[in-house]
Amino acid sequence: MKKLLLYTGCLLTLSACHTKIDKPVTDSVAVYHVPEEKAIKKAVDDAYAAICFKKGEQPRYDDIRKAFIPKAQLINFRGDTAQVTSLEQFIYLYRTVVESDSLQSFYEDELYGKTEQFGKIAERISTYKTTLANKTTEYERGVNSFQLIKTPAGWKVSSIIWDVEKKGLAVPGYYLK
Repeated sequence: MKKLLLYTGCLLTLSACHTKIDKPVTDSVAVYHVPEEKAIKKAVDDAYAAICFKKGEQPRYDDIRKAFIPKAQLINFRGDTAQVTSLEQFIYLYRTVVESDSLQSFYEDELYGKTEQFGKIAERISTYKTTLANKTTEYERGVNSFQLIKTPAGWKVSSIIWDVEKKGLAVPGYYLK
């Protein structure tokens, strides 16, 4: 009888510690949909638009600053190693190339994008094409990984990491849907 009471007491204790959950507990904002995808995509589109310019015009450097947080990093894998620049270094280098007449027009357009978001952080994988002289001749394609944060002024880019197509590295089909 003592064993039966001890066994029953153990079962009651164990069952009291276990809580059955019929469905997983998730934040309704996080798992299967991106509630702010339009705002995040707009922030990325604004960043693209700010660096684009027609012949005879200049990039909109102030709009570049508005699209990014002040301490943003831009990381380029065009070569074999990462080239890391701050936002201000990027603007300085870009302005230098434009003012040297080495670059007379520049367009970058998103071909495909996918957004992931959790709370106030987001990432947008963005396959892009770059055209220079006119919008019909493709110069290069690549993939940008935009990291964004939600600020009181809206979604801002905190960093971009990108790589371009080159021998042995093509943009995969799932990034061209």
